[in-house]
Amino acid sequence: MISINNVKKIALMQLKVSIKLQIITTLFIMLVLIGIVYQFNIPNPNVILLSGVVFCSALFGYGGGIFSGLAMLIYTLYFFSIDNSFVSFTDKDLSKVIVSLIGIITNIIFVCKLKRSEIHAFNEIQNLTNKLQAENEKLQEISLLDGLTGIKNRTALRKDYPIYENCDLTVMMLDLDNFKSINDQSGQEEGDRVIKETGSLLKKYFGLEHSYRYGGDEFLVIYPNISEKDFIEKINSFIKSRPIYKINNKKIEASYSIGYVQRALNDNHALRELFAIADERMYQAKKTGKNKVIGY
Repeated sequence: MISINNVKKIALMQLKVSIKLQIITTLFIMLVLIGIVYQFNIPNPNVILLSGVVFCSALFGYGGGIFSGLAMLIYTLYFFSIDNSFVSFTDKDLSKVIVSLIGIITNIIFVCKLKRSEIHAFNEIQNLTNKLQAENEKLQEISLLDGLTGIKNRTALRKDYPIYENCDLTVMMLDLDNFKSINDQSGQEEGDRVIKETGSLLKKYFGLEHSYRYGGDEFLVIYPNISEKDFIEKINSFIKSRPIYKINNKKIEASYSIGYVQRALNDNHALRELFAIADERMYQAKKTGKNKVIGY
């Protein structure tokens, strides 16, 4: 059975090899076979030569089939003609030449059509494989993103652990203040909108690659190699753009309790320790009045 990889190799060979190289390779193969049958004076050389035609047709399609067929026909005319004259034949030998010619044509057409069907099947399989691969990549990407906010989820966070090894990291935990009140008084739809806009702002100011939805209304940012000053600037820009929600037709700016920590990371265990420290500082911000940022 011909494997897909073998079909691919043969198909690429046929498509990429130049006509000149196809002719040279085909004639070389046929001349070697002709040399063998001539050297050993094989009484029925067409069996061996026809195998060469089949092989060259399978290798290069019509490019190989036609030139190998011509080489076989020329030697057949030489071998069966009277005194190797190429033109004079006995009735018996002329019949052999005609049968050989029919065999050459039949084999070229059959094998080359089979080759075309094989290449077409390979292309279909390749196209299907590419589509499946694209769909799998899309599904994998979707599986790593939070459905509501479009930023990374905790599955992505676990996958990203190795990225942060041996980095100087800033880890920030963020919690949306009074989220229960928003849901209770304005409805879940309004709460989802605020969550969604918060995720969009995190993506805008900290980047998708650094932003994660950690829980219901909790978010996480892991930012490597940034100064505290630059990170605080990002926090301030983020807070200034916070969404507005309504409670009893009253517009209220969303507020956040934020805790962050900066530290060099040595291993995954240390990363989880940074989560714990940032989380502790976030809850400290909530307990001391909310709408605060607590770092160092």
